Amino acid sequence: MAGPVRPFRLLAKAALLFAVFEVALASVPLPFGAGSTFGWLQPKRERFPISTLPQVDAALDVGNLDAMFAAHIVTRPKAPGEFRVLVLGDSAAWGLRLRSSQTLPSRLDELDLSCGSQHMRFYNLSFPRPSATKDLMILDKARTYQPDLIVWFVTWYTLMPKARDDHWLIVQNPGEFAKLARRFDFLPKDYRPPTMVDEVQIQNSALFRVIRFQLYPLIALATGRDQIVGPPQKLPAELSADPTFEGLKPPHLRPQQVSLDQVADFHQLAGAVPVLLINEPMLVVHGVKNSDVRYNNYYPRWVYDQYREYLQAAAKASAWNYLDLWDAMAPKYFEDTPLHITPVGQQLLAQMLAPHMQAFCP
Repeated sequence: MAGPVRPFRLLAKAALLFAVFEVALASVPLPFGAGSTFGWLQPKRERFPISTLPQVDAALDVGNLDAMFAAHIVTRPKAPGEFRVLVLGDSAAWGLRLRSSQTLPSRLDELDLSCGSQHMRFYNLSFPRPSATKDLMILDKARTYQPDLIVWFVTWYTLMPKARDDHWLIVQNPGEFAKLARRFDFLPKDYRPPTMVDEVQIQNSALFRVIRFQLYPLIALATGRDQIVGPPQKLPAELSADPTFEGLKPPHLRPQQVSLDQVADFHQLAGAVPVLLINEPMLVVHGVKNSDVRYNNYYPRWVYDQYREYLQAAAKASAWNYLDLWDAMAPKYFEDTPLHITPVGQQLLAQMLAPHMQAFCP
């Protein structure tokens, strides 16, 4: 005969089991890959998923790097005779507000470039919001996919101080961040590593996001689109007279305020694979009020000029393959931000870059 139910004892057992389950969840890597719905239900994606219209396509905010790579075409076996080029950068290279076919990697593919007897194939591994740390984390995962060349687009935002530990992917992948930061010694002095409770919360969130993303292929199959574009935005008609930038004041930017060490870390992480470092094109405004103070609504002239000087000097001293295209595109090829280039501009940029890509052919 069953004894009386003891609620508190039952509750204690349930709490203990829950705690054991949560600790196990934090300790065991989440399974991704061939068993995922994006492994068999839909074609692999040309670029990493991200929500571009909050609430409407929130399922695309996956965040977990393993899941993001599992959904990407770069994980396919390397074809015979393929010269594989990985393109890393921010939203300009990812192609915010552009169809995947209009992005720079796709435009480069359209040129059908050859590398001796090999065929050049370009992969878009960019992710919105500039951050050298974010790009290091992506490169660390991408090295296993046999790249022959890595093209890295940077801008001043990529190498500014706060970008070292301020990015959504850093929050979603604290283990990867801590591993690289310790290896290359770029952990901020006030960095607080995640506690067990933090790790459980992060793992729970990752599991929820991945399960939600697993259901998204039905929408992608129905629409044939990998992002939902919101209403158009316009560049401001006037420029501010304020010469400050993110708390930095003229006239001098100190060399240690530019994360040149992370550029060196990126090259070290790439190992024997060559890197083409590109200071990406941006809008340069002329003939409007305060255009003598600022290049655009992002950058005051003084801070951007000094950033370029430091990057150019470091590239020369370290013998990096460096291409400075900061003013290579006419203003008419920019649309909603000073870094986002129109589809026609992407085509012109691809043609401009083609000979530089082929210069790396063995």
